[in-house]
Amino acid sequence: MPITQRQPSPLNRHQTDVEGYPDAAAPAHVPSPALLSPFPTSTNSGGSSTHARIKRRTPVPYASLLPLQAQRIAEGLTYAIIFPYINQMILDMGVEEKSVGVWSAIAESVMMGTEAISAPFYGPLADRFGRRPVLIVLELLWGVFGTLFGFSTSVWMAIMMRGALGLLAGCGVISRTMVGEMCDKSNRVQAFALFSPALVIGMTLAPVLGGFLANPVPRLLSPSWTLFVKYPYLPPALLTGSTAIISGILSIMFLPETLRPTKLHVDLNDPEKSANSGLRGLLRYLPFQKVLFLYGMQNAVQYSWEAIYPLYGFTSKNLGGLGVSTQALGLVLGLSAGLSIAMTVLVFPIFHGSMTESTCLKVCLSAYPVAVLFFPVIWAMSYPYEGDNLPFSAWIVISMQMIMRRAGDFAATQLDTLVLDFIPGPEHLASANAITFSVAAIGRAFGPFIISYFFSLSTHFASPFSPGRQLVWVIFILLSIPSIILAHRLLDEGPNNKEDREDDAERYELLSEHERERHLTVVEGRGGVSQDASRPSSSIEVYSEEAIRYRAS
Repeated sequence: MPITQRQPSPLNRHQTDVEGYPDAAAPAHVPSPALLSPFPTSTNSGGSSTHARIKRRTPVPYASLLPLQAQRIAEGLTYAIIFPYINQMILDMGVEEKSVGVWSAIAESVMMGTEAISAPFYGPLADRFGRRPVLIVLELLWGVFGTLFGFSTSVWMAIMMRGALGLLAGCGVISRTMVGEMCDKSNRVQAFALFSPALVIGMTLAPVLGGFLANPVPRLLSPSWTLFVKYPYLPPALLTGSTAIISGILSIMFLPETLRPTKLHVDLNDPEKSANSGLRGLLRYLPFQKVLFLYGMQNAVQYSWEAIYPLYGFTSKNLGGLGVSTQALGLVLGLSAGLSIAMTVLVFPIFHGSMTESTCLKVCLSAYPVAVLFFPVIWAMSYPYEGDNLPFSAWIVISMQMIMRRAGDFAATQLDTLVLDFIPGPEHLASANAITFSVAAIGRAFGPFIISYFFSLSTHFASPFSPGRQLVWVIFILLSIPSIILAHRLLDEGPNNKEDREDDAERYELLSEHERERHLTVVEGRGGVSQDASRPSSSIEVYSEEAIRYRAS
């Protein structure tokens, strides 16, 4: 089916101007911003690509983003608030210190494991019933189970409550999808710049608040608060639960429905569209497969840091850790996450602009194994000292390690953009978010579990200076290497420029057209895809993001 370019419509275009078209001659039938493809493709008669440039950005919907930002903060709080005290909590439940690392790793990882299983189901569910109602219900349930975790009296109960939170993974899937549907390409970067750091804000506040609120009696409250004497880890759970409920209330008040009624009608009558065109069609797209594996591996490494650092700080020095207090550990983790926000906002744009996309991604990923080398150095420097009284030189090395590690986290920001760039079309938006969330959850589950397990294993070696004590750091470095190799293959051997990816996407669209052709008769809203009734059914018109009309026949 050849594609030939037709002349642009003389009608006005809303919201954005396109280079080369005066205001009175801007193309009509512009698709809704929610349905704009990240792969605008235009082919002129000479066979070259034409990429129109948007001059004026669509305003960012700040009020609509507020509930989603609150949900993202609640998600970060819930995930990370247990890090400062989970090891002490497991120890208080009667587990031996040498086994604490394994059980705390299970408690931390089970949430990611159940997220990986449940995430793919929420895309079709939100397509059927709407984004807004499903998200609100999930946020309220998140608040309930987040609070119940504080009433855990056994290891297995704590694991079950964390697993239940993971089953509510639709919060992350749907919120990311709604941001994509609220925005078009002109303001997507600005919107995600507000949305994505909200998770880091939650994870920044979580260690400080978790370490401060855990075991409040008698440090903060009198012994008359018998509820908190019986459940010493209930206060941080109440905080995370109430934050999730607040995000649900904000969603009720300010969050609009981003699923268009016509799309909802189609999906209700043909649920196979979401299953086949979404999950199956997307997983057949080779560029997305590559970025998907890289996304999972990077999450495995990044969240291994989130798990190992509090375990490393909590474990006594004679077992290979630093042996610092819960309060000091919470402060260090909070400062580290705050450094992440500052570096992402101030340093990353300069760093990213100074080199190619491929080089920047590989340099960032390479920072992880380099930072791992600091762990045994810090331990050796602090070994002669007791408690929180680490030498000043050790704090300098800890600061250097923080900077290196947070430079590695720049890769997460790059990969969020690459995931959007490597999906073949806007109809895959919800499915792509569900799959990447699921794969990320798998990485967040197995990465921390592997590193925590080997850390626990390393404590069984008698001598603190034996090579066996360093086994965990060797494994950590080996875990970091595959993501660097995947980044090389993705951006150097694969389609590493926009024109190549657009051509690949166009070929994919033509190959998969038969699967979607029966849906093209539906005219949605302002017309993302339409069929002219005066032409045969095999003739369709597609309006690209640059508002250039094409005819496929």
